Amino acid sequence: MAASKRTRGGTQPDPLSPDDVLDAALALVAAEGLDALSVSSVARALGVSTPAVYHYLGGKEDLVNRVCERVAREVEIPPGDEGAWDDRIVAVVVSMHTTFARYPGVAVRVLPLRRPSPAASRLDQIVRDCLVEGGFADATADDLLATLHFLVRGWLLGQRPGLPAGTMTPALLERAVRWTLRGAAGS
Repeated sequence: MAASKRTRGGTQPDPLSPDDVLDAALALVAAEGLDALSVSSVARALGVSTPAVYHYLGGKEDLVNRVCERVAREVEIPPGDEGAWDDRIVAVVVSMHTTFARYPGVAVRVLPLRRPSPAASRLDQIVRDCLVEGGFADATADDLLATLHFLVRGWLLGQRPGLPAGTMTPALLERAVRWTLRGAAGS
């Protein structure tokens, strides 16, 4: 962190920004997982006092929610005119896999239905729009979206250390999503 000259001697760190706080928090989550995240760990990483970080937050829960939303916004969304509807769904799901894998513990917070997440709702709407574009009626698109929820959440939440290497590859996830979509299209 840079320092600026004080008018009465000494130096003082340049003021923080909310982005500074979130950037430091993301780096901590990437290195140690969401469970290790705290306001004091972010303050240590920034080289400032804990109250300096609290200036930008409503507490640990607020910090965790902001980190989770920021991570979920990193999921890449292909443009609506790029590729077939099923290819766009697969691209979103595979991007979710790679994005959440970089930040251990975040998928557990973003994906459950019991907690509203604007970023997760955005992903849901994009996938549902693709399903409707693929010719599914609204009710069927809703059912298929729920099925994809079970599949993707189970996949992302089921990634745990100790699983045999190579078991949960993006290629397997892609095949599972395509099998689900083909099965629904054939019924």
